[in-house]
Amino acid sequence: MSDGDALMAAILAHPDEDVPRLAYADWLDETGGAAERDRAEFIRAQVALARVPPVEFVPWNERVIALRAREKALLAARGGEWLAPLCGRGGPLEPPAHGLLRRGFVEVIWMPAAWFPARAARLFALAPVRELRVTHTTLNDLSDVVWGEHFPRLNALDMSDRRLGDDVARVLAFRSTSAGLRTLRLSACGLTDWSAHSLAQAPFHWPLRELDVRHNDFTPYGVTALRARFGAEAVLTGG
Repeated sequence: MSDGDALMAAILAHPDEDVPRLAYADWLDETGGAAERDRAEFIRAQVALARVPPVEFVPWNERVIALRAREKALLAARGGEWLAPLCGRGGPLEPPAHGLLRRGFVEVIWMPAAWFPARAARLFALAPVRELRVTHTTLNDLSDVVWGEHFPRLNALDMSDRRLGDDVARVLAFRSTSAGLRTLRLSACGLTDWSAHSLAQAPFHWPLRELDVRHNDFTPYGVTALRARFGAEAVLTGG
C-alpha cells in the first residue's frame, strides 16, 4: 500500500477527523504536480471553512471571503476531475445521483433510496460519505436503507418532501442504527403528532443536533414532545 493509499484509508476510517485529510493534502503537495497541489489547497480551504465558528461566518469576514473565493475558483477549474471517479459512467454516483465536496472530499450524496443499498459499498470505499439526501423513495426502499449494513456509517439523512406520512417515523424510530444520525431532515413529509411522539419515545440514546420537522401537521403537543427529547435548539419547526 502506498503512502497515499494509507492516508486515504485513514480518511475513510475516520471521516469526522481533519488530521488525515490535512496529512493527505501535505502528501499531495510533496509528491504531485499542479493538479495535486490544487487539490491540496482545496482540501485545506474547505477544512478551514468548516472550522469557522457560526458567529464568525458573516459577509464581512475577510478571511471567509478569501477562502470562499479560492474554493469556488478551484472547484470550477478542477471539480469535474475530482468527482469523475464517482460520477462517471458506471460509477456509484452516475447521474442523476450526484455528490457534494466537504472538507475536500465527497461527503454528501443525492440519490434514490433504492440505489443506496447496492451502491453503498463502492461509495464508502471511495469517499467518506456522511449524508444521504433521498431524491425518491417508497416505504420499502426506505426500510431497506435503514436496515442495510451501511446505514450506520451515515450521520445525516435528508428525507425532505418525501411524503410518506407517519410511516417514515415508524421506520426510523424503531431501528437502533438511527442513533448514529446527528442530523435528520423530515420537512414536508406529511407527519402528524403520532410521528412526533414516536421519535420522542425512540427506545435508544439519540443525540440529534438537528431535527427539521417544518411543514408537517404537528400540534403544540407534538412539538413539545420533540423539544423535550432532543432539546429546543435542535428542533426546527414552523410552516
